[in-house]
Amino acid sequence: MYFREVATSLYAWDLLDEGVEQILDNVQEHARSNSTYLVALMHDEKRPLTDFYYPHNPRRLVYWTEDSRAYWQPNPDAYKHSRVKPRLSDNAELQGKDWVQILIDASRKRNMYTGAELSHTWIDKERVRNEFPDIVQHNIHGQPIDQRICFNNPDVRAYGIALYTDLVANYDIDMVQTCVRGFADTGPTWGRTADMSEIDRLLAVVHGGCFCDHCATRARDEYGLDWDAIVDKLRWIADGQDRFNARQAFDLALLRNSTTSVTAFLLDTPELHAWLDFRTKSLTSFYQEIYDACHAVRDNIDVRLNHYSAYPELMGLDLKGVAPFLDSVRSSDYQEQSGSMDRVQNWKRGYLHSIRRAIGVEKYFTSAISPRPKATPELVRAGIRVSAECGANGLTLGHYDGAWLDCLKAVKQGLDETGIVVLERDAALGPAHLAHKQQTAV
Repeated sequence: MYFREVATSLYAWDLLDEGVEQILDNVQEHARSNSTYLVALMHDEKRPLTDFYYPHNPRRLVYWTEDSRAYWQPNPDAYKHSRVKPRLSDNAELQGKDWVQILIDASRKRNMYTGAELSHTWIDKERVRNEFPDIVQHNIHGQPIDQRICFNNPDVRAYGIALYTDLVANYDIDMVQTCVRGFADTGPTWGRTADMSEIDRLLAVVHGGCFCDHCATRARDEYGLDWDAIVDKLRWIADGQDRFNARQAFDLALLRNSTTSVTAFLLDTPELHAWLDFRTKSLTSFYQEIYDACHAVRDNIDVRLNHYSAYPELMGLDLKGVAPFLDSVRSSDYQEQSGSMDRVQNWKRGYLHSIRRAIGVEKYFTSAISPRPKATPELVRAGIRVSAECGANGLTLGHYDGAWLDCLKAVKQGLDETGIVVLERDAALGPAHLAHKQQTAV
């Protein structure tokens, strides 16, 4: 079996602390990596994410990332159609260097693929509060939802296109990807959707977004929806999750304690179905605009989705519908770090099958493997085997900064044990377009 790619995701501070050459030595030797990408726009988060301290960073135990900063040198002309511009680092050690270019230069010398990621949040909370409160999603009560951008806001759409095309036009990258958060699937007090019943996940989504003026205008003008009727019905559901709204709460209590299926509830509540469908169409058209803009700049660029959601439909992502506007998909499933072989063998397998079913057998996709705690070498090797069995075209390591050496070495061991050959880079085409070209020829 052949994998075209074993990708390593990196951060600017990784390159600063360990040095790019040392990192590439490690991932090539221990994991047969032939591809790198920088998380070029990174959200606020403690690193390493899944452990108290770094396992191999020579300079520090932890790193506190800045909120939604860009680690390349943005071209100002790219952002002339949006009020929003990328915010650069305030860290004196990271300022003044183009970390995307540093990784490109080092990777190309080793004949590696390379790319860039625009991560979960594209604008920091400080600017949202002080400069751009209108660009984020709003819940049914009109309150802003942290820094989640609204995909029906014209400035957001222009900003998204600018971020992508800036990187595609000005850097020698094979791939640009994002895992930007979609529409909010629940309110801040409703907990993790994975821990809810199916009906409660559906009920909780009305506490998410978006109900802003841009959504209302587009719903009415472009899709002919009765927005006022939709909002009235969804507010009834939202109010019913507060027991002091007695009539609504009683109605939802009956629903939860009945044998009514989610399908029956949606049929009985066409306003909710219409709203969910509207969010899906909004997000799909957003990705279509970005895809078209990127390929207008450079036809052979790989526009990739970093797919992380267990229930994408609740955040407006129709993976099957958006697939025509993607060149590839990265599965962001990290069950190895759960410490559970059952999760690797069953949940991961099902998640990968759901991706392949949605995007089709022709679409290129990579499967993430986590070498982080509570991962073990055995779980890493099992994850690679499951990825191969589920039709992945390659692997991606998530993430190098938190990887313990025995788990990193297990990547190479798992590839060898499964009989997977990692192909060398083709300088003319990235792995997704090369795979498509060869499939078409066959």
